[in-house]
Amino acid sequence: MARNSDYNRRRFLKATGAAALTTSIAGCGGGEGTDTETDTSTTETEEFEGHDSYPYSPGETDVASAKQVMEEAGYGPDNVYELDWLQYTSPAWKEMANTIRSRLESAHIEMSIAEADFGGLLEKTEKGDMDAYTLGWIADYPAPQNFLQLIDPENTVYDAEGSTPNGARLFWSEDAKGSPAVRKFMTEQFDRIQNNPEQSDEAQATRDDATAKMEEGLWESAALIPVYHQVSQSFWYDRLDYNPPGGMGGSRAKENISVGGLEGKDRLDKISATFSALDPIASGNTASGRKIMNMFDAPMNYHNGTTEVRNLLVEDYSISDDLTEYEFTLKQGIQFHGDYGEVTADDMVYSLRRLVESPNSTNTYFPNSVLNIVRETDDDGNVVPGSTGVEKTGEYSFKVSLEDTFPFALSVLAYSAFSVVPEGIVGDIEGYDGDMSWEEFSTSNPVGSGPFEFANWESGNGGEFSADAFADYHGQAPAIDGIDAAIITDTTAQYNYFLNENADLAAIPTSKYDPSKVSIDRTEDGIDRGTYGPLQNDKTVNMAQTPTINSYYVAFNLENVPKPVREAMAYVINRDQFVESVFKGRGASAYHLTPTQVYPGGADAYQSHWQGE
Repeated sequence: MARNSDYNRRRFLKATGAAALTTSIAGCGGGEGTDTETDTSTTETEEFEGHDSYPYSPGETDVASAKQVMEEAGYGPDNVYELDWLQYTSPAWKEMANTIRSRLESAHIEMSIAEADFGGLLEKTEKGDMDAYTLGWIADYPAPQNFLQLIDPENTVYDAEGSTPNGARLFWSEDAKGSPAVRKFMTEQFDRIQNNPEQSDEAQATRDDATAKMEEGLWESAALIPVYHQVSQSFWYDRLDYNPPGGMGGSRAKENISVGGLEGKDRLDKISATFSALDPIASGNTASGRKIMNMFDAPMNYHNGTTEVRNLLVEDYSISDDLTEYEFTLKQGIQFHGDYGEVTADDMVYSLRRLVESPNSTNTYFPNSVLNIVRETDDDGNVVPGSTGVEKTGEYSFKVSLEDTFPFALSVLAYSAFSVVPEGIVGDIEGYDGDMSWEEFSTSNPVGSGPFEFANWESGNGGEFSADAFADYHGQAPAIDGIDAAIITDTTAQYNYFLNENADLAAIPTSKYDPSKVSIDRTEDGIDRGTYGPLQNDKTVNMAQTPTINSYYVAFNLENVPKPVREAMAYVINRDQFVESVFKGRGASAYHLTPTQVYPGGADAYQSHWQGE
């Protein structure tokens, strides 16, 4: 039984630029008489006690060990394991897959490579219709628990006919081809994290110890192989005064904070990918999330995309001793765009109810699986209207009640899905007829309380999105009159648009990126800053880069793929080589699922743990 009852597939984000998020799906094969059903390295009666360091030849391409582990399991020239690799369309990952395939041939693994659209790829993995695959995870909140829940065995078994857990599709069930002792160990360590939510030093020490042990259990199982943590880069012309976002990424940053001004013009010109909705409860990708972040405000905010959580809509809050009740007091005088007046507790209660109860909500993962807000469900698993655990406690105050203790609620409430909208603006939950249809609200008339208000959206490739500065914004006033974003899907076309100086700020696709043109002259607040160039237009632009809080990995369906195959894959993945040659240095090698920024003790502890120092 999965711990979480709801799952929102959008958290498996498709990366842009240097690192496209991909998935691979594999089919297994093996000869008769080959014992691949169990992992004999740790028997059912033995206990797993951990590893001193990463065990699969780090920094090497160890084909010899891959071959050895497969031959010890009974594989050979006449008994080859067949592996089908299916991925999201990505030239960079395809290059890496081809390299892996050539290495695995020497280890008696025959790997085929195919591509699929992102939605189909996710659907297959949710149903268990795969053996091996690659995915990525970006932090919902900056804590190890958000990553480690992906490898909690009880949270990885999907039911294709019902609700799905928030796991990494490992299918780490009792039928998994691996050690029951390691499975038990992983479950116990995750329980140590879950059952010690207090903010005491003792509880923190317990969580830190369990985090390291779970990473060691992951090494032992080879159930999921971390490959790299992405580095985010920004490039901009001198005319833009820009403060680049931190490790939570640009989709968590507001441009009234990051943009300090423009010379010679009044509006910021950008580039955008396509998106489908501008409703906070239905923001389905990073492109829409960036628009929503600028037009809407949530109770809390990751200040300029850093891990620092600040009050935004609220001026004060209180938390119950058991960390299950959070009461907030809103700032008074916050104005909605248009003629919708002041933000009150009624608006906040309505907005959170929509997030949980509306059929238009594609972000129920956050209130239901992460926060686990109190709610009732009917026999079909649908939330009973009006049962969501959020209530008005005063004209400007409201309370959110959780089913279980959760210490990271303030961080989660900084996500744009929790943004406030005017009470009753859409009639998609019980008790409201709505001022407009959901289609109108989400595409042509979104109303929020953020620093920019909607102006225009011409959807599709070749279209444009525009938003104007909101004169009555309650926070820091924008330094620009508005934002205009050209919607361009082709990465070469995006790059040419930037070269022609039609955009003030942009990313550079991996195919056009040259690491030799980077010059870093300083590091501020963990962000490397410098210049890049010259470009083909003979201009040198400003640049910044920072590790973002994410992990990309190769993983397996443990009910299908035997451990020797998983270990062989681990031996031939040379992270440093792939980061430098495939992703052109725009990443950091990953030996833990937990990124460096949230690993207990930070980057130094991260390195010393996998290196065994």
